[in-house]
Amino acid sequence: MVIDPARPDTVLIADNERSDQLFRYTLDGVPVQGAGGVGAGNLALAESVEDIESLAADATDLWVVGSQSHTKSGTEKPLRQRILQIHGETSKLWTVDWTGCAACTGPDFTALRNVEGAAFWSAHLWLGVRGPLVDGKSLLVELAPRPDTLTLDVVASYPVNLGGLAIVDLAVNPAKPDALWILAGASSGKATPQIFELAGPAATPRAHPLSLPEDAEGFAILPAGGVRAVTDGATAQDGTCKTTSTFYRADKL
Repeated sequence: MVIDPARPDTVLIADNERSDQLFRYTLDGVPVQGAGGVGAGNLALAESVEDIESLAADATDLWVVGSQSHTKSGTEKPLRQRILQIHGETSKLWTVDWTGCAACTGPDFTALRNVEGAAFWSAHLWLGVRGPLVDGKSLLVELAPRPDTLTLDVVASYPVNLGGLAIVDLAVNPAKPDALWILAGASSGKATPQIFELAGPAATPRAHPLSLPEDAEGFAILPAGGVRAVTDGATAQDGTCKTTSTFYRADKL
């Protein structure tokens, strides 16, 4: 989930089962209706991104981030490796070169790599790696564009101690952009989610005692300090909804 910089009274939500669009909701969790009715307010993607697990925004652009993962059998999935930058009616497709992160380049890490957090912070795009953990810590990586290419290099990486939890999503409050906010949960399996505030990439995370629903997968911090979160849903084998995704609202953090 991310606040749309072009329409800050709405949030955009990604569904990792859909590679062609983002879903637009009001800050109260109501789907936005366009001229053609419910669903017409959604944002179509010019390029497919598979397994969308995170969204980020700066003052003008949206960033749609694939999970950067392989299949469970270890097969590489190129459409998951994409990061789509959307600027108005134009877009660019980026890929990440992970060689700048020593902890990220081993075969065991690469095979299990799962990016689920993204935020545009301190003039750069940052990714949060949900798994695998490194010495019990979740990795936060800073990206920068390589000149004259569509490659994003990892220019720094930081292990973040979340008490054994992992980065599930990242957010920045547009009114107070100095801090990075982390939605943390289990790297695998189940754990009670928590929100942490990070004053700087090497700072000690500060936990906030806000009760969140289980399976919280995305969140946004509003300028006034409120929180919006969305839980993960599930599709049955016949294509019907097995578990309904829910929208959560808290006006104080």
